Amino acid sequence: MDSKLYYIQHYFDFKNAGSFLLVSFLGLFVVLAVILTAARIQTALSSRHHTGQGPAATLRQVRKKHFVFIESFYEMVFSSTSVLLFLSLYYILDEKIPAAAPYWENYQNILLLFFIMASVFATNWLDIVLVRLTHISTEQKASIRLLSSFYIVLILLYIRFVYQDTNYDTLILYFITLAVGRFLYFDFTWKDFLSTLSCLWGNLPLLVLMALYSAVICWYGFHEDFLLKSNGVIISTLIAHLFMDLSIFFLHHTKLLRFFIPSGPDSTSGTANTPQRNLPKSR
Repeated sequence: MDSKLYYIQHYFDFKNAGSFLLVSFLGLFVVLAVILTAARIQTALSSRHHTGQGPAATLRQVRKKHFVFIESFYEMVFSSTSVLLFLSLYYILDEKIPAAAPYWENYQNILLLFFIMASVFATNWLDIVLVRLTHISTEQKASIRLLSSFYIVLILLYIRFVYQDTNYDTLILYFITLAVGRFLYFDFTWKDFLSTLSCLWGNLPLLVLMALYSAVICWYGFHEDFLLKSNGVIISTLIAHLFMDLSIFFLHHTKLLRFFIPSGPDSTSGTANTPQRNLPKSR
């Protein structure tokens, strides 16, 4: 059987893909449960120091905190998927298409730069079209995308030392340089450096959650022979992340999270948002 046809039949087999999607969905649910618990603890602690707000304002603040945490994790998954997509293209051109070797040797650095730039647009597409992220700021997105660079480095280091694959040494150095460049650019100031470092440190738990989530999903995929090492570990890792994206898509559009996030006054059918009529004065 042709290898391409074999991979298509394997990954689009409903039994294999369905069980893997279910595990990805359950893993996402566990991660979001941890995030929601952390958000509730943080808002409970902060509410002790801000007692001047009314109950409606406090509830809106709690809801926003929940959504910021959740959407930050979504952005982490989307950004990582976009980079892995173009790293997979890098791997395919380098390893799977011998006819492209002469061009690849001469232009690989330019192509890699183009791939990284294209990954930015792919991330924007995912967090606007696939799932529209409306609660996190542009600064938070930038911080998450910087964090995803370190996450990609962790994946490449895992492939390098566990699978003894030296094909990604240049990429590891490239992403480390890219991440460091966010701190030490040409006209940076100490204030900018501390601000970037503070944002990165504040989002560090998302890196831990992302690493644990993908490690479990990838381990399950390789253990059950759904993810195949024969088509490249980086491509299999990308496939795992695509299933994570699908899980986010289904969870978002089924609106299951509304049962676990406190409803604000604007989302209930009570009297909080009902305009009061001017009653006639009693004579």
